[in-house]
Amino acid sequence: MISYLVDAVLLIALAFTSMRVTRMHRELARLRSYQGEFSTIVQETAGAFDTVITAAHDSTANLMRLTNVLSAKIDQANEAIAALDARRPQPAATNRDNAVAGKP
Repeated sequence: MISYLVDAVLLIALAFTSMRVTRMHRELARLRSYQGEFSTIVQETAGAFDTVITAAHDSTANLMRLTNVLSAKIDQANEAIAALDARRPQPAATNRDNAVAGKP
């Protein structure tokens, strides 16, 4: 009689364990599918970051070229201003000194 009771308890425990294992198996399968999606998303994100990094490098290179061109143009403008200033006739120092002193 006691063996039937022990057998019944063991059978119930086996059924409960089987249900839990089945539920855990389903959960693991679901997590594996999420892992695949997550892996895909991480790979796509890494590709996007690579694109952003490449664009940043290209932008930096373009800005450096633009800076060099603008610097050259500023130097040319300064040279042109200096050349124009050199062509302008300078007023006589005596006329300027007399004007400051109030003499005609």
